[in-house]
Amino acid sequence: MPQVECSRCKRSADGLERPPLPGEVGQAVAAHTCVACWKEWLAAQVMLINEQGLSPANPEHYQRLVDEMRVFLVLEPGD
Repeated sequence: MPQVECSRCKRSADGLERPPLPGEVGQAVAAHTCVACWKEWLAAQVMLINEQGLSPANPEHYQRLVDEMRVFLVLEPGD
């Protein structure tokens, strides 16, 4: 596993083996997120989907999840 400087927990830790999403956003997550923080996001994402009735298949809902993920993982807009 690659080592990353995680933007959320500020530690050098194991990173993701591959981008978890397509495109630039997936590359940013892989470059700036450790495995532990990614797992925390996945749990938070499930809660958002369930509590707010979001559907990742809906483009508006998907974009909202991406925006929430960027905040949760402390990713800059250009990341």
